[in-house]
Amino acid sequence: MATSSEEALTHAHTYHRFMLGLKWVCIGLGTILTLLVMWFAAPVGFWGGLVSAAIVFAVGAWAMNHGLNHSTEADDAGLNAAIRGGS
Repeated sequence: MATSSEEALTHAHTYHRFMLGLKWVCIGLGTILTLLVMWFAAPVGFWGGLVSAAIVFAVGAWAMNHGLNHSTEADDAGLNAAIRGGS
């Protein structure tokens, strides 16, 4: 059973959105872990942990807006041609 180009294109878009969501989840987990570690396992306390977590989140958000949101499957010309029905 062959996969239609529409199904393959839908799969590619779904995969891309899933990967973007997963990257944001990782940024969120890194932010929360930074807050908790700095708050409870370092002498900086809550406010120091909050500042550190804000920095981690800001760096992650900056990275997502400056290249990390790029998907490599968009660069694969052969895959794109196959998905869109070309050869």
